[in-house]
Amino acid sequence: ARAACALTHGVMADDDRVEITTFSLPEAYVYAIPPAPTHAGHRADGWNVEKWLKAVRVKVTAKGERGHIKLEDVETGELFAACPLPRDAPVSTAVEPVLDSSRYFVLRVEDEATRRHAFLGLGFRQRDDASDFKLAVQEHQARADREKEALAARAEYERTLAEKKREQEAAGITGPARLHDFSLKGTIHVAVPGSGGKKNKTNPETEKTAAAAILGAPIAPPPNNATIAPPPRSLLSAPPAIAAPLLTAAPPAEEGWASFDAPSDEGWADFQS
Repeated sequence: ARAACALTHGVMADDDRVEITTFSLPEAYVYAIPPAPTHAGHRADGWNVEKWLKAVRVKVTAKGERGHIKLEDVETGELFAACPLPRDAPVSTAVEPVLDSSRYFVLRVEDEATRRHAFLGLGFRQRDDASDFKLAVQEHQARADREKEALAARAEYERTLAEKKREQEAAGITGPARLHDFSLKGTIHVAVPGSGGKKNKTNPETEKTAAAAILGAPIAPPPNNATIAPPPRSLLSAPPAIAAPLLTAAPPAEEGWASFDAPSDEGWADFQS
């Protein structure tokens, strides 16, 4: 039985990867374009953009390191043309923006069976759609660059590991080769910023004085069997001292004021008994 995942140097083969779609637009327009008038590039003002060759659905797909721009029939979904995105060359060799518009591009479409290629124009109605298409193509280029860097780093690691293994075998050291030794050994010195790497010496008496200043003087404990004395009995019967100057003279009784000199016994309880 065929294995589900085929590995080549630790990397999954492109044929066994899942194809993902990074851009999709229901409708765009393909143009039959003349050759570029100058070496600078193509211009859309000579295409007669109101007369397109075919309306297509546009997809940008990625499958491993391989990427494609697929132009499909709007009604049936049948593949009309495909533009392979290069692996080892800039994407501008396959997708070229025109000089006079941000909505039109020139694609290098190719028949994978015969390897024959042709150049077609691709146009979008909205600039936002054209911008998203361009970003998807640039992301393919960035992803391919990252994969190249990862493969190069892995190859360098394996080469260094093999050299380390040969050095250990020549020295009679057994065991797996290790590029770095992370075992805990030796002494670690930590220099605190501002101390110059030296430990400040302090006077014990100074530390005691500082501690006493922070905590304050000790508070004496309360005496044993101490009780709080009750207020004098005279305070319960006599009016407050501050009230005496305010009530030195009582108003006449005929004006409706009561006398505060000798309180009446009616309706008052005796607090002195």
